[in-house]
Parts: sequence; structure tokens; C-alpha cells
Amino acid sequence: MRVGFIGLGRMGFPMAANLVKAGHSVTVHNRSRGPVDRLAALGAAAATSPADVARSVDVLVTCLLTPEQVERVYLGPEGTMEGGRAGQIFIDASTVYPMTSRKVAEALHVKGIAFLDAPVSGGPGGAAGGTLSIMVGGEGPVLEKARPVLEVFGKNIFHMGPVGAGCSTKICNQILTGTAHVLVAEAMVLGTKLGLDPQKLFDVLHLSSGQCRALDNAVPQAILPRNFAAVFTVEGMIKDLECALRTARENGVRLLLPAVAQQIYQEARGLGHGNEHLAAVVQPMEKIAGIEVARKEPQP
Repeated sequence: MRVGFIGLGRMGFPMAANLVKAGHSVTVHNRSRGPVDRLAALGAAAATSPADVARSVDVLVTCLLTPEQVERVYLGPEGTMEGGRAGQIFIDASTVYPMTSRKVAEALHVKGIAFLDAPVSGGPGGAAGGTLSIMVGGEGPVLEKARPVLEVFGKNIFHMGPVGAGCSTKICNQILTGTAHVLVAEAMVLGTKLGLDPQKLFDVLHLSSGQCRALDNAVPQAILPRNFAAVFTVEGMIKDLECALRTARENGVRLLLPAVAQQIYQEARGLGHGNEHLAAVVQPMEKIAGIEVARKEPQP
């Protein structure tokens, strides 16, 4: 199948690479040239613009950072709509406002182009391994036509409803993920301040009612070893929580804890941690408490 891919970041690059490995004819575009050249070395074709990608494919996938980028890539000058034609399927794997997905879908519909919003969960490791969970909004028959492409990214494909339902599902997930990481950090800081061994505290929490995926991933992989190399960034979580908060406001739903969590992530960004792992939210808390949540060196 002729497939286009736009947005070759931490998630998009391995997703596009897997399309090439699966035998699809892949055309790619990205704002910076480096990832395009690396994919071209794997066998992908390089395009000069989003419109150029759209002109040469049957299915087009985007994986972008912000709602503004999604609107620009689809609806702006030299955007995918400009190069698209009736009968194509465009799929956006970005985490954006559901309202953005519906706006793009309505514009593409006029030209006879079908649209799915299909944000993903699983991080760069899931993208590389083809094990992402995919939350899809759009018409069922369109999803079935696009399924051979989506199955390259992951086998857990959930049809959540009409366009916008995929992003609606993803922002609910991000509410839980973002808030949970803040709570995990606060619990670990408090326990360490009270004199508990951070490793032993984690071992107990992991087997107790407070156990959650945020705890199981953030503490042993990032906080205790002091490894805050980005998997998913503080900056990205600020954006995702903003998508949730704005969507909630426009639909008459109050979200208190996610709003507080977003402020805490903004504090971390202001102190220079914006491009680090979202578990880096623990570092401002540590400074306030005057401790560091790290593995204790064994005593001689």
C-alpha cells in the first residue's frame, strides 16, 4: 500500500520505519531533514511538503506535537488537503483537541477525503516494537480499510466512535497519567523526607493499594537511578493536560486535579526540566523538601 507519514519525532520515526519494514511504499516529510534522510536510507521516499506527500499516497498518517501543527499541516498552505484527492484516508495519530479533529475532518470531507483521529499510547518503545494501543475515532468502514496500516503500529486497536472519539479517549488517559506521576513524586518525596529508604518504600507501594503503572515505571526507571532522559516530556504533558482542560471547559466539566498537576509541570518546566522525562516533576519537590529520592549506596 502507498502510505505517507508526516512528523518523524520520537514516536513518528519508529512508526514510519515499521511501515517500511512491513513492505509498504512509504513517502515521508518532516520539518527537519535528518529523520527524512535516515528513513530514505531504509527505503522511504522523501517529499518536499505535506501536499507533496498527499499527492503520492493512498493513506496518509501524521504524528505531530500540537493542535496548531495539525491544523497547519492539514489545512494550511501546501498542506495535505491541498494535495489530497477523493478516496484517500488521512489518519492523525497526534494527541490534540477533539474539536481540532472534527474541524479537520469536516474540511477534508468536502474534498471526499476520509479522516480518522487515532492517537496512540505506549511510548517510543511501543512505537519501535509495534505494540502501541490505538484509539480510533471515525467511520467503521474507513477504519477497516485503514486497518492494515494501523496494525503495523499495534494490534490493540479500539474503535471508540465518530471522529473526535479517539482524542477524547486519549485525553482521558492523559488525565490519569499526568496526575498519577505528580502523586507518585509527592509520595516518594514525603517518604524520603521522613527517613524511609526510597527503594524499600517503592517495594512496599508496588505491592500495596497505591500500585499503578506510573509508580512502576517512573520510580525504578527514572527517579531512583536519576535518569530523566526523555521518553515522554514534561512539555508534552503540559500540552496534553491543556487539551483535556480546554475540552472539559467547553463541555461544562470541571477538572480540579489535572489543573493543579499542570501547574506543577509548569513549575518543573520553569526550572529547566521541560525537555526531560515527565518524572522530572519530582526535582522541584525535592529542592523544596531538601532531599533527593535516590537509591542509597550500600554501606561498606
